[in-house]
Amino acid sequence: MINGATAEKHGIKHKLAHELKRLVLISIYLFVFFTVFKLYKILLLDEYHVALVTCGFIVVQSIVLAKIILTADALRLGEKFRERPLIVPTLYQAIVFCAFAWAFHVIEHFVIGTVRGKTPSEVLAEILEKGWPHILASTLVIFVAFLPFFAFRELERVVGVGKMRELFLGRRDSVKFEEPVNVTD
Repeated sequence: MINGATAEKHGIKHKLAHELKRLVLISIYLFVFFTVFKLYKILLLDEYHVALVTCGFIVVQSIVLAKIILTADALRLGEKFRERPLIVPTLYQAIVFCAFAWAFHVIEHFVIGTVRGKTPSEVLAEILEKGWPHILASTLVIFVAFLPFFAFRELERVVGVGKMRELFLGRRDSVKFEEPVNVTD
């Protein structure tokens, strides 16, 4: 027989394990994206003989953004758009988290600049030296990478937790859906 304290402790452990799993999965998605993007940047700059070796923050960036996403989920950040067509919460979340990614990118520059002995004004000048086209292009790339991520999350919310995973990774015939309701005008 399980008493209330034991059940609550088991519930907390289960919730923590679930949240850790979500954190790891989101971090892996972001890590793969940021790594591929950084690799492309390195190869592109290498064509012009420009060295770029700032890859150390990718893991930290991925984990921090994953934690921000989970925190926003807990705070129900995009909930006011839940009843709208899926494109609305998908775009909203992609825009919001693109801004978070951009902010983390700026913070990363300040941390690296500080480690290298630069003043905040020197770091800011370096960021602005790239120009708005560069800043806009890199932000747009991150936004486009977030679109499928948030679209799948919204689809999973509507279809049912676990059903998307089962559709992609399991046998389709094992997923049971309710018959769609036909609405006539």
